[in-house]
Amino acid sequence: MFRLSSAALQCLEVFVSSLVHVIYGFYIFSTALAGDVSQSLNGWFHKNKCSDIIRVTDANSQSFNHLPPIVLVHGIFGFGTGRLGGLSYFGGAENKDEKVLVPDLGSLTSIYDRARELFYYLKGGQVDYGDEHSKACRHSQFGRIYEKGHYPEWDENHPIHFVGHSAGAQVVRVLQQMLADKAFKGHDNTSENWVLSITALSGAFNGTTRTYLDGMQPEDGKSLKPLCLLQLCRLGVILYDWECWPLCCWRLDPA
Repeated sequence: MFRLSSAALQCLEVFVSSLVHVIYGFYIFSTALAGDVSQSLNGWFHKNKCSDIIRVTDANSQSFNHLPPIVLVHGIFGFGTGRLGGLSYFGGAENKDEKVLVPDLGSLTSIYDRARELFYYLKGGQVDYGDEHSKACRHSQFGRIYEKGHYPEWDENHPIHFVGHSAGAQVVRVLQQMLADKAFKGHDNTSENWVLSITALSGAFNGTTRTYLDGMQPEDGKSLKPLCLLQLCRLGVILYDWECWPLCCWRLDPA
């Protein structure tokens, strides 16, 4: 009887947690869609008034060109510029200045993988997750190709400010450690000094007990319960990666 009650409670917990995440995902999707439709309609109705728009140019703007860029790194279930059309994860901060960058990293991938992706997003080239790591985690060694990095001159003399939200803060710390360890093949001059500052917005630097609530086994910190939210997320990643479901094929890849 106790086992049945425990199993029923666990199923209820997974159902409620999944429902909350699905509703949140639908809200994000509908907001992005509504925003893009509204923007398109406004552009269509006011296309003849474009000539009336006066762009104000600050005479002193040239004096700020030497300032380092600010890279905003999203957290779990996050997204970067262009992933959901005109919807911004950081409230439109990237539209305030061209030196504010919001990379689109994996929403459910590991901290390690996202740190690798962030490096190549800035420097350019094909994302290399490393031979040893890719074999251990059983995924492809190479990922997205960035024909041109968003800040190719990035080095010790041109460091960057990083702002990480939630797990994004951990991504930046891992990236800085990789830079110190010279972990990127073909880039032997990296160092921790490439990072000018790290600012955390609710950064989970000390971990979180939420992972255990979502299904991680506390005994080893790696394995998952047979029925839990993380198992559903794992299934979602597989479906999205295989693109075997038509809905999973719909996505707006940033340029």
